[in-house]
Amino acid sequence: MLEHHEDADRLETLLVATSEFAANAVVVVLEDAGIEARAFGTVQGGLGFPLGHHTFGWGTPVQVRASDLERARHALDQARRDSIDIDWDSVELGEPEGNSPPLTTGMPIPARLAFFVTAIMVLILLAVAAVMLFA
Repeated sequence: MLEHHEDADRLETLLVATSEFAANAVVVVLEDAGIEARAFGTVQGGLGFPLGHHTFGWGTPVQVRASDLERARHALDQARRDSIDIDWDSVELGEPEGNSPPLTTGMPIPARLAFFVTAIMVLILLAVAAVMLFA
């Protein structure tokens, strides 16, 4: 009896998403359906690279308990059937509230000054390094 319980709690890979973002979106859909799910990403996935190698290939695996595997598949199928494309041309968004902040062009003057000073210092340090290298 204990082995059956442990077997039901074992994690099974439901799918392998192409990115960590997509995997987390699937986790949210499953949790909305009352199914606990986990996306096992990598450090590289957080940087935007699809680099999570595992036995199923490249991507981010989404795992659920073995006992929830069929319910999770059904919940994802139901979410796909229920999802609809939104025609944004037919959606009334209304008018923005309040005054919008003024648009700025380029960097503020203090930022430009700091950038200029930093660039000059880097050039000076490169020149000093070159002189010391060949002297």
